[in-house]
Amino acid sequence: MKKISITEASELVKVSRDKIRYGAKLLGIKFIKQGRVSYVPSNSITILKAMYKNVSTGMSPSIAAKEVLEIFANTPEPALEVAKEVSNNNVLTNRIETLEQAVMLLVEENQMQRKLLNKRFDRLELQLNPPEHKKIEVWKPTKPKSPTYSTLQRIWYEVTNPEKLRAN
Repeated sequence: MKKISITEASELVKVSRDKIRYGAKLLGIKFIKQGRVSYVPSNSITILKAMYKNVSTGMSPSIAAKEVLEIFANTPEPALEVAKEVSNNNVLTNRIETLEQAVMLLVEENQMQRKLLNKRFDRLELQLNPPEHKKIEVWKPTKPKSPTYSTLQRIWYEVTNPEKLRAN
């Protein structure tokens, strides 16, 4: 069944959105709400037009609604069709919402299991392929360079041998 937003219906019937809501309430027309937008079944537009045509002649809205409902009593009642469709839509949306929640729970559970498996694989990998140990070199002081002496200084060191003199 086709549906028309309340704004479009008010443009077609040439009355305000509030009057569309009020007339639908008097006629027993159920709104179809999806998100933040309310819709009216497209076959109820003719009934709303007929009602507000009577209202424009000076009739009160409640009396005009009763007369229009009596005139359209022979045709299948759109309010019942809409009520059935709305209840079916509500059942379907509830089912879809519960399915979405179930899928999200499965996704979360899958992510948790994936994290646990990754941790286990990391442990196994460490057991099977232990990390290579680098050789550690112990610090050794550098050997001091022998001082460079002039020839005269070398002769004096060899003759006097200051290290032996210090030992005494």
